[in-house]
Amino acid sequence: MTSQEPNQLIEVEHQSASAGELIPVIMRLLRTFRYRKKVILATIYCFGLAGVVFYLLAPRYYQSSAKLLIVEQKLDQISTVGDYDNTANTMATHRELVTSPRVIKQAIEILDPKHRVDLVNQPPRRWVEIITSRLTARVTRKTNLIEVAYSSRHPEAASAIVDAIIQSYLQFVDENHKGTASDIITILTEERNQLQETLNGRQSELQEFRRRVGHLGITPDDGIVEPMIQRAIHLNEALLIAQEKRLELQATLVSVETSLANGEDISQQLMSIEATLGRQILLSSMGLSSQDMQVLSEQQKKLLAVEEELQSLSSEYGPNHPRITELQQQSKTLQQYLSNYHSGAGQRFDAIGKSVPGKVIVDMLRQSFRQAQQKEKQLRDSFELARSEAAAHSDALVKLRMLERDVTRKEAFYDSLSNKIANFDISQVQAPIKATVVSEPLPNDKPISPQLRLVVFVSLIGGTFVGCLIVYVRDILDDRFTSPEELSSQLGVSILAMVRKLDQLPGEGLATIHTHAIPSSVEAEAFRTLRTSISLSGEVCDRILISSSEPGDGKTTISANLSVALAQAGNRTLLIDADLRKPGFTALANLKGIPGVADILASDHPPEVTAPPLIQKTEVQGLDVLPVGLRRPNPSELLSGKAFAELLAWADSKYDRIIVDCPPVLAVSDAHIVGQVVDAAILVVRPEKNHRRSVMRAAESFQAAGCRLLGVVLNGLSNEASEYGYGYGYGYGYGYGDDYGHEEESDAQIAVDFQAALDFDQNKLVPRQTATNADAPYPLSKASPEPIRPRRAA
Repeated sequence: MTSQEPNQLIEVEHQSASAGELIPVIMRLLRTFRYRKKVILATIYCFGLAGVVFYLLAPRYYQSSAKLLIVEQKLDQISTVGDYDNTANTMATHRELVTSPRVIKQAIEILDPKHRVDLVNQPPRRWVEIITSRLTARVTRKTNLIEVAYSSRHPEAASAIVDAIIQSYLQFVDENHKGTASDIITILTEERNQLQETLNGRQSELQEFRRRVGHLGITPDDGIVEPMIQRAIHLNEALLIAQEKRLELQATLVSVETSLANGEDISQQLMSIEATLGRQILLSSMGLSSQDMQVLSEQQKKLLAVEEELQSLSSEYGPNHPRITELQQQSKTLQQYLSNYHSGAGQRFDAIGKSVPGKVIVDMLRQSFRQAQQKEKQLRDSFELARSEAAAHSDALVKLRMLERDVTRKEAFYDSLSNKIANFDISQVQAPIKATVVSEPLPNDKPISPQLRLVVFVSLIGGTFVGCLIVYVRDILDDRFTSPEELSSQLGVSILAMVRKLDQLPGEGLATIHTHAIPSSVEAEAFRTLRTSISLSGEVCDRILISSSEPGDGKTTISANLSVALAQAGNRTLLIDADLRKPGFTALANLKGIPGVADILASDHPPEVTAPPLIQKTEVQGLDVLPVGLRRPNPSELLSGKAFAELLAWADSKYDRIIVDCPPVLAVSDAHIVGQVVDAAILVVRPEKNHRRSVMRAAESFQAAGCRLLGVVLNGLSNEASEYGYGYGYGYGYGYGDDYGHEEESDAQIAVDFQAALDFDQNKLVPRQTATNADAPYPLSKASPEPIRPRRAA
């Protein structure tokens, strides 16, 4: 894996997380739109009504149009409609010309007064502006067509104005071309005359400069070097040869003088003297003449000829052939002669070294050295002079080339101007642009405005957009749930019960719990409704977590009253205070400082050993509580350990219902941790206190943690409707008197009937026999509206 792959994976995960967070927001917004669909429909209705009024009262406009074919005339080829060279620029230019103020003004002048219906009661200075506002000109894509259209309240006026504008445009193009062609010819002629004068002056200057520099008319393309430059090159080569000869003489002189001073034999230096003093001097000293050298040369040539003939005949004849033998004899004789000559020359040369005095040789070398120095000096002076002349001549040649190029450029420009003038003279009768009307403007009795389909479309789109905008703005500004139905719709869960504001009861402990202190009150009936909702949920809900989105929502009050209601129904109930940070029920029951949940979770022993001694009995039959215990610094770590899951498993084997009171879900992560080991969660909401977004985040956090949200309990409702639309609003058609137990038993029988109805054979669609106290699969409590569940193994 490369170093970039982890970064790419992180980026992909981040994008996936962002998409996952965006989907709930979109779904919530869609639910909001669906819930407030009446507002959107009302807005669409208003827009539709406004559209109907507009369509009925808006003035009718009629449009007439015509099409122009624009063809660009070219001087060097036949013009066709398919030519697209510069077509875009040409078409755009003429489209602007059609709607230009000058063309429109001229069209108004030629327009019949009876067709000026759109200009009635308007000042003349605004006529061009009015026509322009209703005039359109557009280029049909990939064509040379310009469509000109005008909208008016009268069909005849619209066609007349389009016709007048086209006539004005054609007249403008024709007049503009003729005047422009004449002006262009005059300008080009003046420019050509000025160029002619300048060209004559430059040509005269070029001729004079050629004469002054002695230019031979050689161009770089001829491949010939200028004589002055060639002379400097030759002198430079001669100077280099003279310098080499002078250096050789100087070296030979120093060597001979050194040998004579040391008394050494100078015969070895004579080999180099031959090239230095001259061939004739040494030949004379050895007693040889030019005739001897000629004879020697002839003998060498003869030897070469004999050997060449011998080599050519050897491939044809054998070695004993007379001619082969003769040629071999001649070659041997000539080689002997030349060998004797060279031996004698060598002896004479050695003799020269011994017979010629050393002083004579030194004088000859010094004289030759002085002559070489004098020749080198003369060549150097001549080279410097030739180089200076060649440099000056090169500068003159550069200037000459510049003059020639300038004259050539001006001559080409002059010829171009002459051609343009000639072409204008030939084509003056031919306009550069040919405009042809291919579609005449005709009156159209069908109005183009208002259009019914456009009005309907705008009404629907505008009404939908404005309606959604109103709903969205209202949703942003009013961050409260306005009704139980809205809360249930946006959260996607049911409302289990609605609890009114509970008055604080005197006393302490269970005496302050309404379901225990005043079980016949309307307030207590709300918790029995909650108990029934849980029992009829159709799913296993033995371990229930109760939490809220924020502190102060009444989760502890709901937990305590629900636990008492469950115990009153004959369920063995255990209330666990799992709010290890700010325990509410422990304080309510006066159990502070007593070991409890935190001690069980922090113990090294299993919960089935440590939990039983810490269970606190209550005065309510069937209700036990487990306080929070001594405070610990790490509540999240304690709850996330396996000890809490084992504690719930042990409690599940001993009790029918387990209620876990947890901290607010948005405040800390404890409720998320506990939610993973319970059957379901109940969210307590105070509509007048909780913000919509916080409640929705709380519900979404339960789902993200993998905990099933069973429903919502609305707490703290008033007797009358509040500003948010909430009120208790639920009365009862009977009261509680002395025969309360009888009514409770009847209510229990109704609950049993509901339970039997839910226990339905879905495969055969046949209801099972209704359970009674006698034939129930497990015993029923006499005062209980629901069956008592058997204990499950841990």
